[in-house]
Amino acid sequence: MPAAPEVDVLIPVRNGARFLRTCLDSVFAQTFAAHAVIVADDGSTDETAAILAEYVARRPNLQVIRSGPRGVSHARNLALRASRAPFVAFLDSDDVWHPDKLARQMALFEADRPEIGFVHCAYFCIDEEGRRVETRVVAPRKRGDVFADLLQGDGVAGSASAVVARRDLVTAAGGFDESLFLGEDWDLWIKMAKLSHLDFVAEELTGVRIHPLGSQRRHAAEGPEVFLLERLRIRDKWIDRVPDSGRILAACRIEAVRVGVRNMLRFPPRWGLRRRLRASNVPLARRLFPTRRAYAVSFVRAVADAVHR
Repeated sequence: MPAAPEVDVLIPVRNGARFLRTCLDSVFAQTFAAHAVIVADDGSTDETAAILAEYVARRPNLQVIRSGPRGVSHARNLALRASRAPFVAFLDSDDVWHPDKLARQMALFEADRPEIGFVHCAYFCIDEEGRRVETRVVAPRKRGDVFADLLQGDGVAGSASAVVARRDLVTAAGGFDESLFLGEDWDLWIKMAKLSHLDFVAEELTGVRIHPLGSQRRHAAEGPEVFLLERLRIRDKWIDRVPDSGRILAACRIEAVRVGVRNMLRFPPRWGLRRRLRASNVPLARRLFPTRRAYAVSFVRAVADAVHR
């Protein structure tokens, strides 16, 4: 019977001492043991280094890489370059895994399914104390060729901590784009989906922690326009290279108008979204609404759709 394929776990961390032990314990409790656990410390100044030293003394397969504070994509790429196993699993330092997470996902990479390049799973949310937030479950819905779905904003269930991939596929896709500060995981999934197929385990095997210092909360504080511009920046890489660009443009316009509606409902309202898009350094943002009338028509349709839901 052939040996099971090996998988390395890649963990970026910066000042993650509060949750790091729980994260690492969930990795070392896996029923499918990792070949190596590679932690990239992105310039931590808290007790992260001491905690990692404590685990290194007990866990010979734990490897630590340190760098200055360069961001999560740089840290993930550092860990990726240090990886030697044929598969890699991503995990953020404040998240946790169910003990069967790796076993269930690695089972999807069968020898007669070489087209499957990466897999994900459902995830649930936990609070700062590790208690499950029952109303926050994100389930996967797409498998197979999901490239077009991803470009339109659908596909992978949202968290990098839920994904396992073939290492050579991640490398062929160029790893994480270090110029992005939002959506860098979505960007990588798109690039990998262009080269391979996706599959999923439907069960909730990943716990994503929601807390004030978490990336989701930090990014949410930037506001919906920042999210929108980064998503447009990612799609701009593909808009002129795919046959269904019209559908992608339509999806982008819907997202933009929804941001406009949210801006209108703020107090005080924030006007001028179209003007800011037209002045953006993102080419796709400038293309969305060439005239005021085009934006107005889309805006009215979006409001009407919201009213009738």
